[in-house]
Amino acid sequence: MPESEDVISFTKLMFEFTIDSCERLLFSEGNKRFLKEYKNHKFDIIIADTGTMECFLKYAHVFDNIHIVGFSAYFSVHPSLLGDFDNPSYVPHHLSYFTDKMNFHERFYNWFHYTYYNLMRRFSYLPRLDAMSQKFFGFYYPTVSQIEERISLFLSDEHFSLTHPKPRVPASIPVGGLHIKPPKPLPKDLDAFISGAKHGVIYFSLGSNFQSKLISSARKRMFLDAFAKLPQRVLWKYEDDTLTNIPPNVKIQKWCPQTDILAHENTKLFITHNGYLSTQESIHYGVPMLGIPIIADQFKNNAKIQRMGLGLRLNLKEIKSSQEILDKLKKILDDPSYKQRAVKESLLFRDRPMGPLDTAVYWIEYVIRHNGADALQVASLDLYWFQYYILDIYATIGAAIFALYYVLKKLFGAIFGTDEKLKKS
Repeated sequence: MPESEDVISFTKLMFEFTIDSCERLLFSEGNKRFLKEYKNHKFDIIIADTGTMECFLKYAHVFDNIHIVGFSAYFSVHPSLLGDFDNPSYVPHHLSYFTDKMNFHERFYNWFHYTYYNLMRRFSYLPRLDAMSQKFFGFYYPTVSQIEERISLFLSDEHFSLTHPKPRVPASIPVGGLHIKPPKPLPKDLDAFISGAKHGVIYFSLGSNFQSKLISSARKRMFLDAFAKLPQRVLWKYEDDTLTNIPPNVKIQKWCPQTDILAHENTKLFITHNGYLSTQESIHYGVPMLGIPIIADQFKNNAKIQRMGLGLRLNLKEIKSSQEILDKLKKILDDPSYKQRAVKESLLFRDRPMGPLDTAVYWIEYVIRHNGADALQVASLDLYWFQYYILDIYATIGAAIFALYYVLKKLFGAIFGTDEKLKKS
């Protein structure tokens, strides 16, 4: 997915990616076997990824309309179906680079993002999912959108310190950082490499969608040359054995226990693609970032960490020399403010009455205990759109004012009209 602030192309690419992923998983051999073996089983609840896998929601109908708890590791519109209202005037759309403080121009485009995204989802994306899921499940109705209305609870991968404060209904539960587990001891070789680094360690990983081995040979060399000039050690998650002339302060490893590395007190900097989950992990453990965004939301996430003073950005396609890389690394490492802000943000992110995993478990069990979550549902779900925005009240007030104006106009016209006639006579 290219770097772009063009919501039209971005939305189209996201929906195409989701439809392709949904089709692959829906018609996978494992899922076919699951439906065959468990179709007649009874379940208490279904926990569904509603961010990108809405086609699987039809299992709720297969399993006798059981209660649904939705979740997403990235973004989902489903909190709005429970009554959450992301006001475009101060809640930036998940595809935008805006903050929660927007000028008129930004608010206009933010409103356009929401409107375009919702229209495309309703009239293009969801009908395609229904047609696809009909081939697998054998029924078209109820549609995905009809089943979505039955979601009891939504677990949102958000936290106000990272995604901006906004009002929430009781059935929308923020559990940002849900995937972050308590750190475990590192393997002996990694522990020796990190703990033994006198000046600390830089961890370098570009995630799983774009692997480091796909970087051009020239730029790989630039990274290694830049690392060689650092006093810190560098641990680079690199997926094969093709790198040569590796500096003595650099360790190459095909797989790394990322959260355990970030949790280590000797980890000074994270060179990351700024995927949403990796960004959360880095913030959780208070590690500054040098972002190299590649696809999708990574550009937006990086823009946010720059505004927060948690790191900088490196444009992979525009690197011309190792000195550019070195300058960015040294700027973060030599300026204590980046670490200070990262530690402050970590405290905000982690300061909660209950951890995100325990929170999620509690509310899932709540739905099971009470056979749904009716007590959490807001009355706005039963209102028509014109009632929700109290347009009927405005219309009534307007009609009353107009009626009063009309009556007074006629009354005064009659009175003063009579006076004029008397004067003339």
